[in-house]
Amino acid sequence: MDLVVGCGSGGCWVEVRPLITAKLESASFASVLDVLHNLGRPFRFFIVAPRDGGCGDGERSLVRFFFEFFDTQTRAQMSNVIRTLLDVEVVGDVDLPRQQYGFCADLELAKDYALPLVFNGQRQELVVNLIDRLVASVVGLGVCVEVVVQADPNAVGGIQNFVHKKTTPKSSSSTSSLVLEPLVDLLGAGIGKGSKSESAKGRSGVVRVDSWSRELVRGAELKLASNLFVCKIHVFGESLQSIQATKKVLPAAPTNRLKTFKTTKKPKQHPTPTLRTPTRHVMRNNVLCRLWWAIPLSLLLLAGFFGVFNPLNLVLSASISGVDLGFVGFGVFLAVCLFVAFRKRQPIVLSTQELAQIVGLPTAVEKLPVVLGKVPLSRMQLDYETQPTEKAKKQEEDKNPTVKNTKEEATDVWSQECKTNWSASSDYQHGFSADPE
Repeated sequence: MDLVVGCGSGGCWVEVRPLITAKLESASFASVLDVLHNLGRPFRFFIVAPRDGGCGDGERSLVRFFFEFFDTQTRAQMSNVIRTLLDVEVVGDVDLPRQQYGFCADLELAKDYALPLVFNGQRQELVVNLIDRLVASVVGLGVCVEVVVQADPNAVGGIQNFVHKKTTPKSSSSTSSLVLEPLVDLLGAGIGKGSKSESAKGRSGVVRVDSWSRELVRGAELKLASNLFVCKIHVFGESLQSIQATKKVLPAAPTNRLKTFKTTKKPKQHPTPTLRTPTRHVMRNNVLCRLWWAIPLSLLLLAGFFGVFNPLNLVLSASISGVDLGFVGFGVFLAVCLFVAFRKRQPIVLSTQELAQIVGLPTAVEKLPVVLGKVPLSRMQLDYETQPTEKAKKQEEDKNPTVKNTKEEATDVWSQECKTNWSASSDYQHGFSADPE
Protein backbone atom coordinates (compact mmCIF):
# COMPACT_ATOMS: atom_id res chain seq x y z
CA MET A 1 0.00 0.00 0.00
CA ASP A 2 1.28 3.42 -0.91
CA LEU A 3 2.17 5.81 1.86
CA VAL A 4 0.04 8.94 1.79
CA VAL A 5 1.87 11.99 3.04
CA GLY A 6 0.26 15.28 3.98
CA CYS A 7 2.25 18.48 3.97
CA GLY A 8 0.39 20.23 6.73
CA SER A 9 -1.01 23.73 6.76
CA GLY A 10 2.30 25.41 6.02
CA GLY A 11 2.57 23.90 2.56
CA CYS A 12 5.52 22.14 0.93
CA TRP A 13 5.46 23.73 -2.52
CA VAL A 14 8.11 25.90 -4.15
CA GLU A 15 8.44 27.29 -7.65
CA VAL A 16 11.85 27.30 -9.29
CA ARG A 17 12.38 30.16 -11.74
CA PRO A 18 15.58 30.32 -13.77
CA LEU A 19 17.32 33.68 -14.04
CA ILE A 20 17.86 35.34 -17.40
CA THR A 21 21.57 35.52 -16.54
CA ALA A 22 21.79 31.84 -15.55
CA LYS A 23 24.13 29.52 -17.43
CA LEU A 24 22.42 26.16 -16.94
CA GLU A 25 23.72 22.95 -18.46
CA SER A 26 22.21 19.59 -19.31
CA ALA A 27 21.28 17.58 -16.20
CA SER A 28 21.55 20.73 -14.08
CA PHE A 29 19.54 19.15 -11.25
CA ALA A 30 21.86 16.13 -10.89
CA SER A 31 23.58 17.50 -7.79
CA VAL A 32 20.23 18.46 -6.26
CA LEU A 33 18.89 14.96 -6.91
CA ASP A 34 21.86 13.40 -5.12
CA VAL A 35 21.10 15.54 -2.07
CA LEU A 36 17.46 14.42 -2.17
CA HIS A 37 18.60 10.80 -2.45
CA ASN A 38 20.56 11.15 0.76
CA LEU A 39 17.48 12.51 2.54
CA GLY A 40 15.50 9.38 1.59
CA ARG A 41 12.17 11.22 1.43
CA PRO A 42 9.71 11.30 -1.49
CA PHE A 43 9.26 14.45 -3.54
CA ARG A 44 7.29 15.53 -6.58
CA PHE A 45 8.28 17.60 -9.60
CA PHE A 46 5.94 19.35 -12.05
CA ILE A 47 6.31 20.91 -15.46
CA VAL A 48 3.14 22.90 -16.03
CA ALA A 49 2.38 24.25 -19.51
CA PRO A 50 -1.00 26.04 -19.56
CA ARG A 51 -3.02 26.31 -22.73
CA ASP A 52 -2.44 29.48 -24.76
CA GLY A 53 -5.09 32.04 -23.91
CA GLY A 54 -6.34 29.92 -21.05
CA CYS A 55 -6.62 32.95 -18.81
CA GLY A 56 -8.50 34.95 -21.41
CA ASP A 57 -5.65 37.32 -22.21
CA GLY A 58 -4.98 35.79 -25.61
CA GLU A 59 -1.23 35.76 -25.01
CA ARG A 60 1.14 32.86 -24.97
CA SER A 61 1.19 31.09 -21.62
CA LEU A 62 4.47 30.54 -19.78
CA VAL A 63 5.85 27.21 -18.60
CA ARG A 64 6.45 26.85 -14.85
CA PHE A 65 8.43 24.41 -12.69
CA PHE A 66 7.40 23.27 -9.21
CA PHE A 67 8.75 21.06 -6.42
CA GLU A 68 6.76 19.47 -3.62
CA PHE A 69 8.70 18.12 -0.65
CA PHE A 70 7.84 15.79 2.20
CA ASP A 71 7.50 18.43 4.92
CA THR A 72 8.15 22.09 5.54
CA GLN A 73 11.58 21.44 7.08
CA THR A 74 12.74 19.60 3.95
CA ARG A 75 11.26 22.37 1.85
CA ALA A 76 13.30 25.05 3.65
CA GLN A 77 16.48 22.97 3.48
CA MET A 78 16.17 22.13 -0.22
CA SER A 79 15.24 25.71 -1.12
CA ASN A 80 18.59 26.85 0.25
CA VAL A 81 20.40 24.02 -1.56
CA ILE A 82 18.80 24.86 -4.91
CA ARG A 83 19.58 28.58 -4.51
CA THR A 84 23.19 27.76 -3.70
CA LEU A 85 23.85 25.26 -6.50
CA LEU A 86 21.92 26.96 -9.32
CA ASP A 87 21.30 30.49 -10.57
CA VAL A 88 17.57 30.40 -9.90
CA GLU A 89 14.93 32.07 -7.79
CA VAL A 90 13.05 29.79 -5.39
CA VAL A 91 9.63 31.20 -4.54
CA GLY A 92 7.79 29.64 -1.62
CA ASP A 93 4.55 31.59 -1.36
CA VAL A 94 3.00 30.81 -4.75
CA ASP A 95 -0.46 29.85 -5.96
CA LEU A 96 -0.42 26.48 -7.67
CA PRO A 97 -2.05 26.46 -11.11
CA ARG A 98 -4.83 23.99 -10.30
CA GLN A 99 -6.48 22.88 -13.50
CA GLN A 100 -8.85 20.12 -14.53
CA TYR A 101 -7.49 17.74 -17.16
CA GLY A 102 -9.59 15.34 -19.17
CA PHE A 103 -6.95 12.61 -19.67
CA CYS A 104 -4.14 11.11 -17.61
CA ALA A 105 -1.47 8.73 -18.96
CA ASP A 106 0.30 6.53 -16.43
CA LEU A 107 3.73 5.60 -17.83
CA GLU A 108 6.02 2.62 -17.37
CA LEU A 109 9.29 1.39 -18.81
CA ALA A 110 9.06 -0.74 -21.91
CA LYS A 111 11.70 -3.23 -20.68
CA ASP A 112 13.58 -4.18 -17.55
CA TYR A 113 14.71 -1.18 -15.53
CA ALA A 114 18.29 -2.48 -15.60
CA LEU A 115 18.44 -1.41 -19.26
CA PRO A 116 19.41 2.28 -19.32
CA LEU A 117 17.00 4.93 -20.52
CA VAL A 118 19.97 7.02 -21.67
CA PHE A 119 22.21 4.89 -23.86
CA ASN A 120 25.99 5.06 -23.65
CA GLY A 121 26.28 6.29 -27.21
CA GLN A 122 23.91 9.15 -26.44
CA ARG A 123 26.00 10.66 -23.65
CA GLN A 124 27.93 12.84 -26.07
CA GLU A 125 24.64 14.06 -27.55
CA LEU A 126 23.38 15.12 -24.11
CA VAL A 127 25.23 18.40 -24.47
CA VAL A 128 21.85 19.56 -25.83
CA ASN A 129 19.48 19.78 -22.90
CA LEU A 130 16.50 17.46 -23.37
CA ILE A 131 14.41 19.75 -21.16
CA ASP A 132 14.66 22.41 -23.88
CA ARG A 133 13.06 20.04 -26.35
CA LEU A 134 10.41 19.03 -23.82
CA VAL A 135 9.50 22.61 -22.94
CA ALA A 136 9.42 23.70 -26.57
CA SER A 137 7.05 20.82 -27.39
CA VAL A 138 4.54 21.33 -24.55
CA VAL A 139 4.21 25.12 -24.79
CA GLY A 140 0.57 26.09 -25.19
CA LEU A 141 -0.77 22.49 -25.19
CA GLY A 142 -2.34 22.61 -21.75
CA VAL A 143 -0.40 19.65 -20.31
CA CYS A 144 1.35 18.82 -17.08
CA VAL A 145 4.19 16.34 -16.52
CA GLU A 146 4.27 14.95 -12.97
CA VAL A 147 7.23 12.96 -11.65
CA VAL A 148 6.99 11.42 -8.15
CA VAL A 149 10.40 10.23 -6.93
CA GLN A 150 11.68 8.18 -4.00
CA ALA A 151 15.22 7.00 -3.30
CA ASP A 152 15.39 3.20 -3.64
CA PRO A 153 18.75 1.62 -2.75
CA ASN A 154 17.13 -1.86 -2.80
CA ALA A 155 16.68 -1.64 -6.58
CA VAL A 156 20.34 -2.60 -6.95
CA GLY A 157 19.38 -6.27 -6.63
CA GLY A 158 17.32 -6.23 -9.82
CA ILE A 159 20.20 -4.81 -11.86
CA GLN A 160 22.63 -7.33 -10.36
CA ASN A 161 20.31 -10.19 -11.35
CA PHE A 162 20.14 -8.82 -14.90
CA VAL A 163 23.93 -8.63 -15.16
CA HIS A 164 24.24 -12.15 -13.73
CA LYS A 165 21.82 -13.57 -16.31
CA LYS A 166 23.68 -11.88 -19.17
CA THR A 167 27.11 -13.04 -18.08
CA THR A 168 26.28 -16.68 -17.19
CA PRO A 169 25.24 -19.52 -19.51
CA LYS A 170 21.53 -19.94 -20.02
CA SER A 171 19.98 -22.78 -18.11
CA SER A 172 16.35 -23.79 -18.15
CA SER A 173 14.73 -24.66 -14.83
CA SER A 174 11.72 -26.40 -16.33
CA THR A 175 10.87 -29.99 -15.41
CA SER A 176 11.47 -31.30 -18.91
CA SER A 177 14.95 -29.80 -18.99
CA LEU A 178 15.82 -31.28 -15.62
CA VAL A 179 14.80 -34.73 -16.88
CA LEU A 180 16.09 -34.63 -20.46
CA GLU A 181 19.36 -32.75 -19.93
CA PRO A 182 21.07 -35.57 -17.92
CA LEU A 183 19.95 -38.10 -20.54
CA VAL A 184 21.41 -35.96 -23.33
CA ASP A 185 24.68 -35.61 -21.41
CA LEU A 186 24.79 -39.37 -20.80
CA LEU A 187 24.16 -40.10 -24.48
CA GLY A 188 26.84 -37.59 -25.49
CA ALA A 189 29.32 -39.22 -23.14
CA GLY A 190 28.52 -42.63 -24.70
CA ILE A 191 29.36 -41.44 -28.21
CA GLY A 192 32.44 -39.52 -27.10
CA LYS A 193 31.10 -35.93 -27.01
CA GLY A 194 31.19 -33.49 -24.17
CA SER A 195 28.15 -32.56 -22.14
CA LYS A 196 25.84 -29.74 -23.12
CA SER A 197 26.84 -27.56 -20.16
CA GLU A 198 30.53 -27.93 -20.98
CA SER A 199 30.08 -27.14 -24.66
CA ALA A 200 28.22 -23.94 -23.78
CA LYS A 201 31.38 -22.52 -22.26
CA GLY A 202 33.56 -23.23 -25.26
CA ARG A 203 37.04 -24.62 -25.30
CA SER A 204 38.48 -21.88 -23.10
CA GLY A 205 35.90 -22.38 -20.36
CA VAL A 206 34.69 -18.74 -20.69
CA VAL A 207 31.08 -17.89 -21.43
CA ARG A 208 30.71 -16.33 -24.85
CA VAL A 209 28.79 -13.05 -24.80
CA ASP A 210 27.93 -11.19 -27.99
CA SER A 211 28.79 -7.53 -28.48
CA TRP A 212 25.23 -6.27 -27.94
CA SER A 213 24.93 -8.14 -24.64
CA ARG A 214 28.26 -6.69 -23.55
CA GLU A 215 26.95 -3.20 -24.34
CA LEU A 216 23.81 -3.87 -22.30
CA VAL A 217 25.87 -5.13 -19.39
CA ARG A 218 28.11 -2.06 -19.59
CA GLY A 219 25.08 0.23 -19.49
CA ALA A 220 23.61 -1.67 -16.54
CA GLU A 221 26.90 -1.45 -14.65
CA LEU A 222 27.04 2.32 -15.21
CA LYS A 223 23.51 2.57 -13.89
CA LEU A 224 24.47 0.37 -10.97
CA ALA A 225 27.27 2.77 -10.00
CA SER A 226 24.84 5.71 -9.64
CA ASN A 227 22.14 6.54 -7.11
CA LEU A 228 18.82 4.87 -8.00
CA PHE A 229 15.33 6.32 -7.73
CA VAL A 230 11.97 4.63 -8.14
CA CYS A 231 9.61 6.95 -10.02
CA LYS A 232 6.01 7.33 -11.03
CA ILE A 233 5.42 9.49 -14.10
CA HIS A 234 2.04 10.88 -15.20
CA VAL A 235 1.23 13.08 -18.16
CA PHE A 236 -1.99 15.11 -17.82
CA GLY A 237 -3.58 16.73 -20.84
CA GLU A 238 -6.75 18.12 -22.28
CA SER A 239 -6.62 15.72 -25.24
CA LEU A 240 -4.97 12.45 -26.21
CA GLN A 241 -3.05 14.22 -28.97
CA SER A 242 -1.34 16.54 -26.49
CA ILE A 243 -0.40 13.60 -24.27
CA GLN A 244 1.08 11.70 -27.22
CA ALA A 245 3.05 14.77 -28.32
CA THR A 246 4.48 15.13 -24.82
CA LYS A 247 5.34 11.45 -24.47
CA LYS A 248 7.28 11.42 -27.75
CA VAL A 249 9.83 13.97 -26.51
CA LEU A 250 10.59 12.17 -23.24
CA PRO A 251 14.03 10.50 -23.06
CA ALA A 252 14.32 7.27 -25.04
CA ALA A 253 17.18 4.99 -26.08
CA PRO A 254 17.61 1.88 -28.24
CA THR A 255 17.69 -0.14 -25.03
CA ASN A 256 14.67 1.26 -23.22
CA ARG A 257 11.94 3.89 -23.38
CA LEU A 258 8.80 5.11 -21.61
CA LYS A 259 5.42 3.82 -22.73
CA THR A 260 1.81 4.15 -21.57
CA PHE A 261 0.65 1.59 -19.01
CA LYS A 262 -2.92 2.87 -18.90
CA THR A 263 -4.84 6.01 -19.81
CA THR A 264 -7.60 7.39 -17.59
CA LYS A 265 -10.29 9.42 -19.34
CA LYS A 266 -12.01 10.70 -16.21
CA PRO A 267 -11.58 14.44 -15.59
CA LYS A 268 -9.36 15.05 -12.60
CA GLN A 269 -8.23 18.21 -10.89
CA HIS A 270 -4.52 18.46 -10.56
CA PRO A 271 -2.35 18.52 -8.52
CA THR A 272 -3.74 16.34 -5.75
CA PRO A 273 -3.21 17.52 -2.16
CA THR A 274 -1.48 14.28 -1.11
CA LEU A 275 1.92 12.85 -2.00
CA ARG A 276 2.01 9.09 -2.59
CA THR A 277 5.37 7.37 -2.58
CA PRO A 278 6.03 5.23 -5.71
CA THR A 279 6.82 1.51 -5.58
CA ARG A 280 8.45 -1.11 -7.78
CA HIS A 281 5.20 -3.17 -7.88
CA VAL A 282 6.86 -6.20 -6.28
CA MET A 283 3.57 -7.70 -5.04
CA ARG A 284 1.85 -7.14 -8.35
CA ASN A 285 4.62 -8.61 -10.51
CA ASN A 286 5.39 -11.62 -8.31
CA VAL A 287 1.93 -12.63 -7.04
CA LEU A 288 -1.00 -10.86 -8.69
CA CYS A 289 0.25 -11.29 -12.27
CA ARG A 290 -0.05 -15.09 -11.86
CA LEU A 291 -3.70 -14.98 -10.82
CA TRP A 292 -4.92 -14.88 -14.44
CA TRP A 293 -4.20 -18.59 -14.86
CA ALA A 294 -4.09 -19.77 -11.22
CA ILE A 295 -7.67 -18.79 -10.31
CA PRO A 296 -9.43 -20.21 -13.44
CA LEU A 297 -7.41 -23.43 -13.20
CA SER A 298 -8.26 -23.78 -9.51
CA LEU A 299 -11.98 -23.30 -10.21
CA LEU A 300 -11.95 -25.94 -12.96
CA LEU A 301 -10.11 -28.41 -10.73
CA LEU A 302 -12.54 -27.72 -7.90
CA ALA A 303 -15.50 -28.29 -10.22
CA GLY A 304 -13.94 -31.54 -11.42
CA PHE A 305 -13.39 -32.65 -7.81
CA PHE A 306 -17.12 -32.30 -7.07
CA GLY A 307 -18.05 -34.02 -10.34
CA VAL A 308 -19.69 -31.02 -11.93
CA PHE A 309 -17.06 -30.65 -14.65
CA ASN A 310 -15.14 -33.47 -16.34
CA PRO A 311 -12.22 -32.29 -18.50
CA LEU A 312 -11.87 -35.76 -20.08
CA ASN A 313 -15.19 -35.28 -21.85
CA LEU A 314 -13.57 -32.53 -23.95
CA VAL A 315 -11.13 -35.08 -25.41
CA LEU A 316 -12.70 -38.55 -25.21
CA SER A 317 -16.40 -37.91 -25.63
CA ALA A 318 -17.83 -37.38 -29.09
CA SER A 319 -20.53 -35.05 -27.82
CA ILE A 320 -19.58 -32.28 -25.41
CA SER A 321 -22.18 -31.25 -22.87
CA GLY A 322 -23.25 -27.66 -22.45
CA VAL A 323 -22.13 -27.67 -18.82
CA ASP A 324 -18.56 -28.49 -19.75
CA LEU A 325 -18.52 -25.82 -22.46
CA GLY A 326 -19.94 -23.32 -19.99
CA PHE A 327 -17.19 -24.04 -17.47
CA VAL A 328 -14.51 -23.73 -20.15
CA GLY A 329 -15.96 -20.48 -21.47
CA PHE A 330 -16.23 -19.04 -17.96
CA GLY A 331 -12.63 -20.04 -17.23
CA VAL A 332 -11.34 -18.36 -20.41
CA PHE A 333 -13.33 -15.19 -19.75
CA LEU A 334 -12.08 -15.01 -16.15
CA ALA A 335 -8.49 -15.54 -17.29
CA VAL A 336 -8.71 -12.67 -19.79
CA CYS A 337 -10.22 -10.32 -17.21
CA LEU A 338 -7.57 -11.15 -14.61
CA PHE A 339 -4.79 -10.82 -17.18
CA VAL A 340 -5.93 -7.30 -18.07
CA ALA A 341 -6.44 -6.30 -14.43
CA PHE A 342 -3.20 -7.74 -12.99
CA ARG A 343 -0.82 -7.85 -15.91
CA LYS A 344 2.85 -7.38 -15.14
CA ARG A 345 4.06 -3.80 -14.92
CA GLN A 346 7.62 -2.67 -15.50
CA PRO A 347 8.65 -0.28 -12.71
CA ILE A 348 10.41 2.99 -13.48
CA VAL A 349 13.81 2.94 -11.76
CA LEU A 350 16.19 5.64 -12.97
CA SER A 351 19.70 6.70 -12.11
CA THR A 352 20.64 10.27 -11.29
CA GLN A 353 21.77 11.00 -14.86
CA GLU A 354 18.58 9.51 -16.34
CA LEU A 355 16.24 11.28 -13.93
CA ALA A 356 18.01 14.61 -14.52
CA GLN A 357 16.90 14.43 -18.18
CA ILE A 358 13.27 14.77 -16.99
CA VAL A 359 13.60 16.66 -13.71
CA GLY A 360 15.47 19.81 -14.66
CA LEU A 361 15.43 23.31 -16.11
CA PRO A 362 15.88 24.45 -19.71
CA THR A 363 19.14 25.93 -20.91
CA ALA A 364 17.84 28.38 -23.53
CA VAL A 365 15.78 30.40 -21.05
CA GLU A 366 16.08 33.55 -23.18
CA LYS A 367 14.39 31.80 -26.13
CA LEU A 368 11.74 29.66 -24.43
CA PRO A 369 8.53 31.06 -22.86
CA VAL A 370 9.27 30.19 -19.23
CA VAL A 371 8.64 32.17 -16.05
CA LEU A 372 11.89 33.92 -15.13
CA GLY A 373 13.08 34.90 -11.69
CA LYS A 374 14.14 38.29 -10.45
CA VAL A 375 17.86 38.90 -10.68
CA PRO A 376 19.10 39.76 -7.15
CA LEU A 377 21.09 42.93 -6.55
CA SER A 378 24.78 42.09 -6.37
CA ARG A 379 27.23 43.79 -4.03
CA MET A 380 29.40 46.50 -5.60
CA GLN A 381 33.03 45.47 -5.55
CA LEU A 382 35.72 48.12 -5.17
CA ASP A 383 38.14 48.08 -8.05
CA TYR A 384 41.50 48.32 -6.34
CA GLU A 385 43.41 47.86 -9.57
CA THR A 386 42.19 51.05 -11.31
CA GLN A 387 45.13 53.05 -9.96
CA PRO A 388 48.41 51.62 -11.22
CA THR A 389 50.95 50.65 -8.61
CA GLU A 390 54.50 51.96 -8.42
CA LYS A 391 55.82 48.72 -9.84
CA ALA A 392 53.41 48.91 -12.77
CA LYS A 393 54.44 52.54 -13.40
CA LYS A 394 58.10 51.60 -13.45
CA GLN A 395 57.47 48.70 -15.84
CA GLU A 396 55.52 50.98 -18.13
CA GLU A 397 58.30 53.58 -18.16
CA ASP A 398 60.92 50.95 -18.90
CA LYS A 399 58.90 49.61 -21.82
CA ASN A 400 58.09 53.06 -23.20
CA PRO A 401 61.03 55.57 -22.91
CA THR A 402 58.97 58.36 -24.48
CA VAL A 403 56.64 58.36 -21.48
CA LYS A 404 59.65 58.54 -19.18
CA ASN A 405 61.23 61.49 -21.10
CA THR A 406 57.92 63.32 -21.22
CA LYS A 407 57.51 62.93 -17.48
CA GLU A 408 61.12 64.15 -16.88
CA GLU A 409 60.57 67.24 -19.11
CA ALA A 410 57.35 68.02 -17.30
CA THR A 411 59.16 67.68 -13.99
CA ASP A 412 61.96 70.07 -15.13
CA VAL A 413 59.46 72.69 -16.34
CA TRP A 414 57.58 72.47 -13.06
CA SER A 415 60.83 72.84 -11.08
CA GLN A 416 61.91 75.88 -13.13
CA GLU A 417 58.54 77.53 -12.60
CA CYS A 418 58.76 76.89 -8.87
CA LYS A 419 62.25 78.51 -8.72
CA THR A 420 61.12 81.57 -10.68
CA ASN A 421 58.10 82.05 -8.44
CA TRP A 422 60.24 81.66 -5.34
CA SER A 423 62.79 84.26 -6.58
CA ALA A 424 60.08 86.76 -7.36
CA SER A 425 58.55 86.20 -3.98
CA SER A 426 61.95 86.69 -2.29
CA ASP A 427 62.61 89.96 -4.17
CA TYR A 428 59.22 91.26 -3.24
CA GLN A 429 59.70 90.44 0.44
CA HIS A 430 63.23 91.94 0.41
CA GLY A 431 62.09 95.18 -1.14
CA PHE A 432 59.29 95.52 1.36
CA SER A 433 61.60 95.05 4.33
CA ALA A 434 64.26 97.58 2.98
CA ASP A 435 61.83 100.51 2.95
CA PRO A 436 62.48 102.65 6.07
CA GLU A 437 58.98 103.94 6.05
